[in-house]
Amino acid sequence: MGASFGSPIYIDNAEFLMKGSNILSVPYGNVTDAFKAPVSINSTALDGFDWTQPYPGSRRDGHMAHLEVSREMPISASVVEDATTVLSSLTFSIPDNMSDSLGHPLAMDPSWYICRHVFISTKPEAKAAVDGGRKCDFLSQACQTDLKADLTKDWGTAADGPMCSALIFDAIPPSCGDSFGFARQDVMAFDSALLANTTLSSVQTNKEQNAYSWRIGTGYHGHGDARAYEVAANRTYLVVTVWGYSRSSKSSQTPEVSFGCLSPGASYVPPPVCAHPLPTANTTSASTSSTAPNQTPLPSSVVVED
Repeated sequence: MGASFGSPIYIDNAEFLMKGSNILSVPYGNVTDAFKAPVSINSTALDGFDWTQPYPGSRRDGHMAHLEVSREMPISASVVEDATTVLSSLTFSIPDNMSDSLGHPLAMDPSWYICRHVFISTKPEAKAAVDGGRKCDFLSQACQTDLKADLTKDWGTAADGPMCSALIFDAIPPSCGDSFGFARQDVMAFDSALLANTTLSSVQTNKEQNAYSWRIGTGYHGHGDARAYEVAANRTYLVVTVWGYSRSSKSSQTPEVSFGCLSPGASYVPPPVCAHPLPTANTTSASTSSTAPNQTPLPSSVVVED
């Protein structure tokens, strides 16, 4: 089965993703098995900077965001019997010349602090635009302007620890409602200390799956249920990266902001499954509920609002 240690996932696209009831620790071996032959792979370029230089550095091509959709992954019977979920994963990669010969990121200058804000849309129009190659151009100009303002105006003052101007659970600006829909954000933050951690640094710098890569499921479904793949396919992801400065930086100019939009494309259609015997009185049928009793903390790179 592979590695048996736990890997955190969001169970479903709940409004408040980070609620403990929406976080589940699953065997990482199950995760890697589910992603051995993903049903969808997409990527998009991100405008970015060379963080090996002192802030604000220089622009550098080659930063990427990647979206993969897994095949269904079994859920432990201790959570829900006879249930599976389909995982979507966001990973990130950096320019080759910002990594060493082993693929590890070069040291980040301590003057940097970077925040990634993730929003999920279920609007068909947003998905159609991204699937059609429009990237993030479907977002209204007012939405883009307000997002940039919200994610930079309180830099270093919104919370005692993280520098991010907006935190987990904060909502997307109202001006984004027509083009993207309502969504609350998840936030990942990293600095030179996190990038020096060989376990966690790959989450932000390597497109391959990691035990702590960002992943979200589709709730709980029966084996072979095509609805799980439809749920996964009908999500559009907006990743807003804020290239900011740390508290130790000598420069404090307003951070730059880049947008990345990804959607999985057409829904995968699973092959027919053999009929299963009817459940006995002692068996709990799978459902599409997204409530689970187990929970596990996410790595320290995740920014939580006080």
